Amino acid sequence: MNPAARIALISVAILLAAIPAWLAGTRVAANLAVSSWQRAEGVVTISAADDSVEIELPGEPAATRVTVPVDHHLGLPFLKRVPVRIDPADSRRVRTAGLLQMWAWPAALALAAGVLLAFAAVVARAGPPPPPPLTTDIRVYRPASEWKVPLFWSLLGAALLVSALLTHEGSEVQRTLAGGAGTLFLLLMWGLAVDNKTTEISADANVLRRTSAFGWREVRWDEVASVTRERTVFGRPERLLRAGTTDFFPGREVTTVVFRGRSGRALIRMSPAMQPPHSARDLLNLCAERTGLHLESRTNYERNL
Repeated sequence: MNPAARIALISVAILLAAIPAWLAGTRVAANLAVSSWQRAEGVVTISAADDSVEIELPGEPAATRVTVPVDHHLGLPFLKRVPVRIDPADSRRVRTAGLLQMWAWPAALALAAGVLLAFAAVVARAGPPPPPPLTTDIRVYRPASEWKVPLFWSLLGAALLVSALLTHEGSEVQRTLAGGAGTLFLLLMWGLAVDNKTTEISADANVLRRTSAFGWREVRWDEVASVTRERTVFGRPERLLRAGTTDFFPGREVTTVVFRGRSGRALIRMSPAMQPPHSARDLLNLCAERTGLHLESRTNYERNL
């Protein structure tokens, strides 16, 4: 892995881990403060809102109903008795006190922080950088469109993240999950853009090598058993194609050039539009020279999930 990419990944993972860790710490501190309040039991009477429930508390001369803020509805069955904590200084301040209500969300946040820190540790121990560049003129790169498109789609993640930060609708759990999903999608698209931008495929008389900011792979020519231009069609059975259907939408078809080993496993994949075109032709000609294999075409049909 490229050292700069390694440092960037570790930094981003630690920064992201700090967010759920901070949220978990603030929630634990709040729960510990609430634990000293007066313990009681109430009955959940209304649970339609995402961020609150209505609980009826027994009392004299009549029961009272209070709106209690919640992170989630786990452990709050409708019309069932649930433990609560009541502020001695203000009986209208009530918090739910069940195990799930108090500790499920902080535990989930702590787990998320732990996963991110584990990812940072794995990246820190990743393999060494690639060996020196091959002494060859055959070097091909992805076209600019293949790294610009992920940047465009990353705007969806940015929009979801911004909406989660600015909106006050829903519970803290829902907003945090929405923001986390937006951040994850944003980072995945940025990572894909960086990978596509830095991808280089080179070859000499002995090996075929793929490198990018996130790693590298090298195979000997005698390991290559086939080279195929594979067109994969999603969600459109072959019988519909034979019937002459022309329906299409972006992303329904994906075409790649795949170098496969004897077991059929893909060794290296590359775009059929690798640049510059003359070097891409030289690469396939070198493959034919070293292995006797010529580019074949194949169409695969995959159903949507």
